[in-house]
Amino acid sequence: MPEIPEIETVRYHLETKTKGKIIERVTVNRERSLNMPVRDFADLVTGQQIMNIRRRAKQIIIGLANEHSLVAHFMLEGYVRMFYYGEELIGRPSVLFSLNSGEELAFFKLNLGYIHLVPTTRLDAIPELAGLGPEPLDEGFTLDKFFELLAGRKGMIKPLLMDQEFIAGIGNVYSNETLFGSRIMPVRKVTQLADAERIKLYHCMRDILTKATQLGGVYEEKFASDDMLTGGFEQYLQVAYRTGQPCYVCGHLIETRKVAGRNAFYCPVCQK
Repeated sequence: MPEIPEIETVRYHLETKTKGKIIERVTVNRERSLNMPVRDFADLVTGQQIMNIRRRAKQIIIGLANEHSLVAHFMLEGYVRMFYYGEELIGRPSVLFSLNSGEELAFFKLNLGYIHLVPTTRLDAIPELAGLGPEPLDEGFTLDKFFELLAGRKGMIKPLLMDQEFIAGIGNVYSNETLFGSRIMPVRKVTQLADAERIKLYHCMRDILTKATQLGGVYEEKFASDDMLTGGFEQYLQVAYRTGQPCYVCGHLIETRKVAGRNAFYCPVCQK
């Protein structure tokens, strides 16, 4: 599932390629991806100018001129691809937006994901975004704020980092990478973490997310035929999906185990 760096990369591409353009036509091949009948959706979206593109946690918010917003969540397999004028549309998108520039914005594999159309309002008032925790890269997410969030927590650290009500936007990949960078085992209880470890965890989390965002995350699906950014962080992964390969630090083989139902990748030597 895409996380902050991947969704922020999508936001950047959408901001660069679609802002100011008008949606001329909507084609829906998977009605269940929407939160309203196709006709109502098309009536509200067709002819609308794209005013802004935002990100909240793992979701993209596309603001339209009629004070409605498209809230897109890719979940496990979804992705968006832009086809330029003259390019052949490849595949069968769940939802397709044809723009007045001749380009087509195709959302694929929204089998678990969705595109919901909602009235534009404060982000925290949009039902799809309710209950989310703070953004770990926001200026207001200080070390003191992180310590406050950890106070009273008793569970294992890896599932806590992935809890969207605790911190928004981190999933399996970056929880693994953050814990390796902090030299903390995924199964460690929060109550066992010393203050020095909590400080290191905070800085590693922000540093890794920042670098991954700058390099385009680890998304495999390119946004467009000329996309040279997406997926640039994959070569920098230290433990995620490297089971059986040597640790770059100590040479011991990376291991994996189930932690709260998700795969935890770690180095049993470097992490304690």
